[in-house]
Amino acid sequence: MELFSLLLKSRNEYGLTQAEMVEKLSLYHKVFVNLDLITYSRWERGVSMPSTLRIIQLLTFAEYDVLSYLIELDLKLSKTKVNQLRRIEALAFDQQDLIQTSYYPVTDTRFYKYTASMPLTDLRKLALICESSAKFFNLTERDVQERCERAITLQEQGALHMLTCEGSPDYLYAHAMMSVHNEHEREQLINEFVDFYNIPREPNISGDKIIFFHSVMKFNYRWWEFGVFHLLKLLLDDPEIKEIFMVVRDKTAEQPYISFGFEVLAEFEEENPLAGIRKLISISRDDYLSHHGVIAWLKEHAEFVNMPMSIEN
Repeated sequence: MELFSLLLKSRNEYGLTQAEMVEKLSLYHKVFVNLDLITYSRWERGVSMPSTLRIIQLLTFAEYDVLSYLIELDLKLSKTKVNQLRRIEALAFDQQDLIQTSYYPVTDTRFYKYTASMPLTDLRKLALICESSAKFFNLTERDVQERCERAITLQEQGALHMLTCEGSPDYLYAHAMMSVHNEHEREQLINEFVDFYNIPREPNISGDKIIFFHSVMKFNYRWWEFGVFHLLKLLLDDPEIKEIFMVVRDKTAEQPYISFGFEVLAEFEEENPLAGIRKLISISRDDYLSHHGVIAWLKEHAEFVNMPMSIEN
């Protein structure tokens, strides 16, 4: 489907003139504040195309499934605007052979996603995940048990999304977490990002939010793709998430993210000099989604949309 025909369809569904549509959009989101009738008319006639962020907000305004339409729409994406995301992707791809052959030479793995509608409640698996955290946070056995129970509640409330890479026989190789927080916790995250998960938190979140994408290890290239897709899906599903946080460990990993628009907010130097310096980086949701590269990447990974709860690697 062409974008211009979708815009016309959406406007007709609301029974609006083009001028009324422009007015509605101008009040709906800040990206449309300076929108004029001529520009909108050009979109609807297919003469020009809105920016990526405007496309996302147009779909959100019309209450369409943003992720599906971004993949299905026939959009003329500039090749010069997809390169920044590809640099991050290339970094993950370049590390695949080293990671898989030197550290994690396993096969027959499966990736799982756990969300509010289908949380991870297996206490044995949760214990494996929480015990790995215990090594960093010096948690007691009781702390680990409490953390497992809390993880279930956090998932059920939409405050925690979990991804796992599991193998046979039922072995947990890697996990990643997307932890959603109230925006007022932002300064605490910046000041204490190394020990941020050491403090128990309540599951109640509302209003503007931030998300901390915490990947315990880079398992392989496919695992990286799996994580990025679900991060994008969560951002598109929940517009109240205003900022994304991640941790990088060296300049090689840091530079592509900085070029993409991430900012270094805090640093922590490990006691072991070989471990390098951990850096907390962040980017606003709007800046992250404003790149044409995001849509191009989603189109190339459309197979993730309708996949079952788990996929084979």
